[in-house]
Amino acid sequence: MLGLNSKNQVNETIKNPPSDDSYPMTSILFSKNDKLGVNALSLTVLDLINEGQIKCDIELDDSYEVGKKLTPQDMEVMKKITLRIANKGELKTSETLAINLLKNMNKNKKFNLKAMAKQTNNTSVANKFEKDFEEFIKALKNENGYDGENYKDILENSKLTSKGKEIKKEWKSFQNYLKSKDLSEKYPPQSVEENSMQILYGACFGIEKDALSLRENNSQLTDLIDKDGYKLLNIIFNNALLNVSEKRKGNGIFYGVNDKYTIPGGG
Repeated sequence: MLGLNSKNQVNETIKNPPSDDSYPMTSILFSKNDKLGVNALSLTVLDLINEGQIKCDIELDDSYEVGKKLTPQDMEVMKKITLRIANKGELKTSETLAINLLKNMNKNKKFNLKAMAKQTNNTSVANKFEKDFEEFIKALKNENGYDGENYKDILENSKLTSKGKEIKKEWKSFQNYLKSKDLSEKYPPQSVEENSMQILYGACFGIEKDALSLRENNSQLTDLIDKDGYKLLNIIFNNALLNVSEKRKGNGIFYGVNDKYTIPGGG
């Protein structure tokens, strides 16, 4: 186990994630989320971008933030963000399924977010997305030994164990580090890789823009975050689930993330 010592003393170890749980599992266990939803897929895509399995090209210099209602300007920003699938080497089953899901949605290995967003208004595309998403969630659960109620020695019958509660406290300290100007300046990331990893963990807790404001924008991942890419991915994937022809009860799919957004149709 990495992380803070028993007395939670503030030193350089505060930069260390308290455990090696996957990004989606970290998000549902140690943030406000309690189910694997579309953000689990978005986090996986971000991780694939960080690992170079998906290339991200952005034709936009300035930072961008999505508001409370999706606008035509948001759609134009999406148009300037292009993803290209370039996966090589061995991947986890969930990662392979995530990549295949993107291919199925876009009928191509290269696409911009605006085109993908519009695809989610197509019922047949949305129905296929739901099936692919279900398979992705199943694989994610299998890989992590998570059945929805139990996980390692951290979660038992949907409740954190004493060990889980202790780790959650350490994750809280890590979150505070990510968004603390003083701590981030005192113990900055020492490499591009560490910098990107910290931004990715920020996304797990919904503080990715706060974390980035205190760190360098020096990778494809951080540049995507700078354009509110994590939020845009959540909006796109959620819109697909909202457009399935029939929402089946009991399928384990978590609806309701960003459901206040509507993806405009048309060309």
